Amino acid sequence: MSFKKFGRSDVIRNAMRAYPHNTFFIYSSSVYYDHRPIEAGEFNGDILSSSGGISLFEYNVDRSGSTTINNNSIVNTAGLNPPSIPYTAGRGLNTLSYLKATPRSRTITEGPHLTFTITASGPMQEVSDSIVRGDSVFTGSSYPMSASITRELMINAGNLGTITNVSRSANPHYRSLRNSLDFYGTRSPHYYVNFSASNIGSWNKDEQDINLISVPKIFYGSRIKPGSMSLKFYITGTLVGELKDTKYNGELIQVGPSGSTGSGSVAGVTMYEEGFVLLTGSWGLCQPISLKSGSADVSGSWIYFGAGANDGIINKTGNVSASYSSASFDMSFKGHTETQVLTMYAHARRGEVNYSNNPTFLEYGQDKVFLSSSNIYIENDKQKIKNTVSSSFTGFEAPFERQVYVSRVAIYDDDKKLIGVATLSNPVLKKEAQDLSFKLKLDL
Repeated sequence: MSFKKFGRSDVIRNAMRAYPHNTFFIYSSSVYYDHRPIEAGEFNGDILSSSGGISLFEYNVDRSGSTTINNNSIVNTAGLNPPSIPYTAGRGLNTLSYLKATPRSRTITEGPHLTFTITASGPMQEVSDSIVRGDSVFTGSSYPMSASITRELMINAGNLGTITNVSRSANPHYRSLRNSLDFYGTRSPHYYVNFSASNIGSWNKDEQDINLISVPKIFYGSRIKPGSMSLKFYITGTLVGELKDTKYNGELIQVGPSGSTGSGSVAGVTMYEEGFVLLTGSWGLCQPISLKSGSADVSGSWIYFGAGANDGIINKTGNVSASYSSASFDMSFKGHTETQVLTMYAHARRGEVNYSNNPTFLEYGQDKVFLSSSNIYIENDKQKIKNTVSSSFTGFEAPFERQVYVSRVAIYDDDKKLIGVATLSNPVLKKEAQDLSFKLKLDL
C-alpha cells in the first residue's frame, strides 16, 4: 500500500457561520419548542424528559421498573422494562462505583458494614442521587442531559436575604448579572442598573421587579443574533403586545399592536452573549391574570411574560375575566454559530491507484506461492490480474485494462497511524488513464 501526501492546496480550513432559528411557545404551564408537541409514551408523559426543549435521551427512554446493584456487583431487575445502570467495579465508594449516565433516579444506601446498593426506578424526569449513612442523608443531582428555557420572577431584584445570619442576595442570578449589565451600557442606557436622564427616564433595577428568562447556550451557540429577538403576548389568541429588538442594540421595544398601551416603550433588554432576557415593563397589557403564585390576580404585563415556562406556575382556580389559561406567549430568536470545517482533497492521478488488495482483483485458481521451504519463500510473480472491463458483445472479452473500484479513503498522521476512514456510498470505478479527486469534509 502506497501513501500519498496532501499538497498545500489540498487541505482547506474555514468556518461555517449559521443563524439557527428557535421558537418557544408557552401555554398552560407547557413549553413547545419549534412547534413540536410533547410526546408521551406508555410509561412516561414526556419521553424526552424535557418540556419543550432538547434532550439527548431521545431513544430507549420510555421505561418502567427498577434495577438494583449491590456492593458485590450483583444486578437485580424488577418490572417489565427496567432501566440500565452503567457502573465499574473497584473505584469510588467501597468496591463499586457507578457512572452518571442513566436518566433515572438512583439511591445509594450504606449499611453498618459499608454495604450499599444502587437502585434506579421512578419516572424518566426524576433524576436524583441520595446517600444514606445512619441518620444523615446526602443528596445531589445528576446532569439530566436536557435543556429548555426557564423563567424566574424576581420581586425587588436587589433585595437581600439572610443565610445563617449572614446577609445574602435574595436573587443571586440577578446579582451575578449586574456587572455585565453596566458593561453593556455602551450599547444602550437601558442596560444600566442605575440610570437617570431627562430625555430617557430614571430607574434603579435593584428596586424593580424583573422577569428573567434564561436561554441555554445549546440553542444559540456563541451569541443571540442582534435584531432577531421577538416576544409576543396573547390573550385568547389575540395579540396584546409584541416586543422586538428593532435597534439591534438589545433594547426590547413594544412595536404592537399599533396604539396599544406602552407602544414604543422599552420593556427590557437582551443579553446576547449570555443568553438572558430581562423584562421590566410593568404597564398593563390586558386585564388581571390569575396565577398560583399569589392569592390576588396580577396585572397582565411583561413582568409575567412566559409564566409557566418551567417556573412552577400553574393555573389558579378562580373567576376572572382574563385567566391564566387564556394567556399564551411566543418567544423567537436566531442564534449565531460558527462551525470549524476541514476540507481535504485526495487525488488519484492517472497511472496511480491501479492495484487492489481485494482477493478478487486476481484471477481465481492461481498458485500464489512459487517456492516455499524452511529457508526460502518466493511468491508467484506470474499471477494474472482479472480482466474486469465490460464488453458490449456476448461471448467477447474486451481488451485488458487496469482498473479498480475505490470504496474508501484512509487518512493517516505523520507517524503513519490511521486516524480516519472515509467510506463511499458506492464504489467508484478508477481507470488507469483517469484522474479522480475525492473531497473529504469534516465538521469539527
